[in-house]
Amino acid sequence: MDPVRSNKKISLNRIMTVLVFLLVFILSLIYCRYQQVFKVKQIIVHNQYELSEKQIIHASGIKRGANMFDLKLADGIDRLIAEPYIFNSYISREFPDVINIYVIERQPIVMIRLKNDYALDAFAIMLPRPMNYPTTTMPVITGVDPELPFELGKPTFHPDIHFAINFVNYVQQFSDEVKSYCSHITWSEDKGWIIQKDDEYPKVYLGKNNLEKRFDILDAFISKMEEEDIDMRDYKYVSLRFNGQVIVRD
Repeated sequence: MDPVRSNKKISLNRIMTVLVFLLVFILSLIYCRYQQVFKVKQIIVHNQYELSEKQIIHASGIKRGANMFDLKLADGIDRLIAEPYIFNSYISREFPDVINIYVIERQPIVMIRLKNDYALDAFAIMLPRPMNYPTTTMPVITGVDPELPFELGKPTFHPDIHFAINFVNYVQQFSDEVKSYCSHITWSEDKGWIIQKDDEYPKVYLGKNNLEKRFDILDAFISKMEEEDIDMRDYKYVSLRFNGQVIVRD
C-alpha cells in the first residue's frame, strides 16, 4: 500500500475524529444552555461578618437564574469593592450552577462622633456605624469638627484624625486595663488630646504632640498607682501636657 496514501487516510481520520468531537461538544453546550443547566442556582458568600449574605449578593449584582457564561465577574468585584466595608473581593464559578463570593472586610477599631456616629479602621477609612461589632468596647473620638468632609469607604485625610488613629494603633500593645483609659478620646483646640476611662475616672490631658511618649509615661504612672494601691478615681484630673511631667489634682 502506498505509504503516502496511508498517511493521508490516517490524517483524514484524525481530522474527522476532532470534528466529530467538536460537533458533539458544541451540541452538548447548546443542549445544556437550552435545558438551563448552566444557570446560577446557588450563590455562596464566604468570610463576611459585618455585612449580611443578602447585602453582599445584592451588591455584587449577580442574580440567581443568570447564565454562568454571561456573568462579568470583574464587574461584580468592582461593585463589591465600592462597598465601604469591603476591602477586597474575589468571585469564582463552580460549574455547573454555583457562584462563590469571597470578601475581606475592613474592621472598625474606633468610633467617631460627628453629626452622626461613624467608625474608622486602622487606616483612617471612614465606615458606617457597625451593626455586628461591639461598639460599646471601642474608643470614641469626639471634639472633631462635625462638618468634617468625608466619603464612606475612603481615607480621611484630616491630620487630627490620622493623629488619633496612629495613637489608637499604638495603644493596642498595652494591657486591657491601660487601654481602657482611652475609652473616650476628645480633641480640644486649646488643651489638645484628652482621654478618659469613664465618668468615674479623671480626665487625662495628653497635649497636642508626642502622644505615644506621653502614654508610655501614663502607663508607668498607672502601674505605680496600682503598686501603691492608690485609686485613680481620687484625682480630679491628670495632666502630661508640660514636658511629659505628671501633674495631678486631688
